[in-house]
Amino acid sequence: MPKTWLELAVEIHASLVEAVASFLIEQGSPGVIQEELAGRPQRKKERIIAYFPNDRGFRTKEKKIRAFLLSVSQLHPSSFTFHHRIIKEEKWAEAWKSHFKPLQVGSRLVIKPPWEESPQKKGEVVIEIDPGMAFGTGTHPTTQMCLQALEEIMLSSAYSPSVLDVGTGSGILAIAARKLGAGQVLAVDLDPVAIACARKNAAANNINHGIDFHVGSVERLHRIFDIVIANLLPQELVKIAPLLPQRISSGGTLIISGFLRGQKKEITSAFVKEHWRVLRSRESKGWACFVFRQRDGKKRAGR
Repeated sequence: MPKTWLELAVEIHASLVEAVASFLIEQGSPGVIQEELAGRPQRKKERIIAYFPNDRGFRTKEKKIRAFLLSVSQLHPSSFTFHHRIIKEEKWAEAWKSHFKPLQVGSRLVIKPPWEESPQKKGEVVIEIDPGMAFGTGTHPTTQMCLQALEEIMLSSAYSPSVLDVGTGSGILAIAARKLGAGQVLAVDLDPVAIACARKNAAANNINHGIDFHVGSVERLHRIFDIVIANLLPQELVKIAPLLPQRISSGGTLIISGFLRGQKKEITSAFVKEHWRVLRSRESKGWACFVFRQRDGKKRAGR
């Protein structure tokens, strides 16, 4: 029997979107899509779309999700809607098409799917992404903030830095790094489906060398990089925080995202403890991103 997925859509007041998005990710959705809906300002709602494997375990998750929505909806005088539909695995990519349009990120980057036409303007760096069954279209705020931070760092770099992309997904951050002028790029992910998708996206962008894609985790790496990017769930970021100082060069830069602004204190604490200092931070639609550098005189890569 072909594998199927459940596409879950929640429409709820905009003030509750952060909490709901975080809860859906905690329940196992690899990511979420957020859409603004038309309406009066005082009744402004957003739609959150998440995906879950269609198995017996979803019945329990559904009860938890409904109970959570009932609970948080009491915090704002507004109703919510909740519904889901079954999608066959081979139709996964089709489910994204209605949400994925050409998008400019930062000053030069343009992210587009292969089914959309977008004439390239002078100075633009166009990245064509077909997410397939991997998350990472560039539409999510965490991905956009990572791309913006990466572009800023690359513009100020006097050389072609090496880059490590932890949890590459569709490969979008690794591909952006290479197109922005990075030297050698290594992209790792625990999911072999994601790595296969990332390789196809690199080929579609005419990148046939310069990026190594590997199934695996940061724990098994021994190389050192100038820039490390990790757009992961909060618990995964905290887990790898002690490992990253050994993977980055002296004076190197770390970009992390994948957490809500309400989780900034927890994330900052985990990384400052490992001798990182915050260069800058940004927020977008309730999500947050940090750019770190190692503190001088503290723990150095490879020591």
